[in-house]
Amino acid sequence: MKIGIFQVGKAPDELIDLYGSYSKMFVALLSGKGCAIDFRTYEAWNGELPQDIDECEGWIITGSKHGVYEEHSWISKLSRLIIDIYRAKQPLVGICFGHQIIAQALGGVVEKSNKGWGIGLDTYALDNKADWMVDVGDEITLNIIHQDQVIEVPKGAVVYASSDFCKNAGFYINDNILTIQGHPEFLVEFTAKILALRSALTIPKEVVEPALVQLDRHGEGVGSQDFGAMICQFFRSSLAE
Repeated sequence: MKIGIFQVGKAPDELIDLYGSYSKMFVALLSGKGCAIDFRTYEAWNGELPQDIDECEGWIITGSKHGVYEEHSWISKLSRLIIDIYRAKQPLVGICFGHQIIAQALGGVVEKSNKGWGIGLDTYALDNKADWMVDVGDEITLNIIHQDQVIEVPKGAVVYASSDFCKNAGFYINDNILTIQGHPEFLVEFTAKILALRSALTIPKEVVEPALVQLDRHGEGVGSQDFGAMICQFFRSSLAE
């Protein structure tokens, strides 16, 4: 299968040589999961988008430092592509910013949360699971870095992941759309280092410090590999139809 990755953000220069770009993190996550995937990356945040959605069979939207409500031309263009992909019933996965822009493009609501920053780890209860979610348990812990949240999901969306901090943390629509607020593609050490870089610059130091402690103490419980396997199963299920 050929999967296009819409890269909508850039990993910090200080970390990219060691951990790779966001798209490369997804390649690493999904490799060896029983999915024979040929990846193509589109630098969407730089204006690179497919001329035709049939260039790939399925799609992934990465995380970003941007808010989906910001007035950038690439955001509005990507939003229109999301609608086209959805109408064509191609499988589409959204992660963090990707989760939010899919929700907004399809009629949901995204806002800066009054709960403040969510950073470190969050454990989501998994319910209302689709048939292709059979290999995941009743909860999953993932890396998180976000202020914005999906306040209202699109019509027809089924919320399957939630926490006390983030009510609408993940939803799916049929076998076409799969989203999650957390970052299954991030390694725990990458999350810790990016938070340390942003401490007192874009994220208050008093918020970062307890998150770093949480990552150090509970990082072994992160379910990134399980979520990666679920993404592969989602693509296989959708493309088999």
